[in-house]
Formats: sequence, C-alpha cells, structure tokens
Amino acid sequence: MKILVVDDDNTVVDFFTQAANAMGHSDIDTAGTGEEALGKVIRDTYDLITLDIRMPGASGLEILSPLRNMCPHAIIAVISGHIPDQPTLDLAGCADLVLGKPVDLEKFSKLLQGAELIYKTMEDIKELSEGTLETP
Repeated sequence: MKILVVDDDNTVVDFFTQAANAMGHSDIDTAGTGEEALGKVIRDTYDLITLDIRMPGASGLEILSPLRNMCPHAIIAVISGHIPDQPTLDLAGCADLVLGKPVDLEKFSKLLQGAELIYKTMEDIKELSEGTLETP
C-alpha cells in the first residue's frame, strides 16, 4: 500500500510516518505543500492520502478535488486543526474522512488498517482476471 502524507508541520509528518512504519508500511511519501502533493500524485498512484488544510501556497481544500480526480480509488483523509464550521462541497464530496488534530494513535491505526483492508481487497479482485483484457 502506497501512502502520501501532506502536511507542512514536520511533527505531524513524523508522527504519521512513524506510526505507519510501526504497522509495517514503508512505502510512504511526504509533501509539505499542496503543489508538491499534486506533483507527486501526477507521478505516482497512492492508496491512502492524509491531507492538511492550512499549508503554504495551495491549501488542502484547493487541491482536494484535483486529488480525488487523479486518485479516484485512494482513501483521502483530511486531518487538520482547521476544519471549517460549514463543510464545503469539495470537503463533503471528495474526502472519505475528516478528522480534527490532534489525532490519537488508535484512530490513525484504524485508518491505516481500513485502508490496508481496502487495498488488499482490490488486489484480490484484480487477481480474479483470467488473462489480459482485449478490446473488441
């Protein structure tokens, strides 16, 4: 499972990365800005994306819809200390989960476990194919 942690706070990035590593996940990329996150998503596919809202440059809310369009099967978890009182359409329609900071280890572990289960299920489904798909 490939993970992208998007946050400008190095303490948060370290916490999420160390927690994921402790649970056996090592394929983790990080981005400190929205622009950097979009660049990584253009080059790679992710199964889980954690996304802060307030960052330098493009905010998490500004890149949420493009992230969803580029990674339609990824779990996108908005994790921020600045959750709007009135969720935007992008936030409500594009994020799979919205959590306020600070996030405790138990909740983050459940997020990782759920994303891993979805990832493994998708891999199992892909293995059902009995050969290459041909176009008519």
